[in-house]
Amino acid sequence: MGAALPEKCRYAKSMNQPTSSSASAATPQTALAAILESVQPSSLLLISLNPVPQIEQWCQHHGASLHTLSESDPVTPLAKLQRFDMAIIADQLEYMTRESGAQLIGLLRNLHTERVVVLYQQQLAPQTLRWASNGFLAMGMRRDALFRQDDREMALYSYDLARYNFSREWNNSRFWANPENWGKYWW
Repeated sequence: MGAALPEKCRYAKSMNQPTSSSASAATPQTALAAILESVQPSSLLLISLNPVPQIEQWCQHHGASLHTLSESDPVTPLAKLQRFDMAIIADQLEYMTRESGAQLIGLLRNLHTERVVVLYQQQLAPQTLRWASNGFLAMGMRRDALFRQDDREMALYSYDLARYNFSREWNNSRFWANPENWGKYWW
């Protein structure tokens, strides 16, 4: 299914060490903690080839249930799982093809959760597997943070259904061509 997986823990080390952000002194850990604190999920799905101790600790301290998938192809076992309040993908997409990664994010978004967070380090992925930032944007995600340390970069992307499709001022009967037909026809 693409490139062979590199040895484990290549990325886990970077998740547990402080890195600096171009915007502030925030770290991936503090950004992730802030997201978890604001959402307060009671059930969490972690998809990662390596353990992410911060997420495990947060779930223990807050009484949240944590389900972890740490497989090279998480799409197949994902079909057997229920819905979660939030899903986090870390150290996974770097080793999947773009198509498989898009399928994973799509399944999560459409069937398993309303909130998805992705931590992604482009330089860890082989050249043929790298995602461009607009690939995440095309999946309805937004880039919340970019962390830099030396020659490494880690981007944090998120998708929240409640934030995705906001109400537009112009989308009502006042601005429609035939206001008397507003809400009568679907085509």
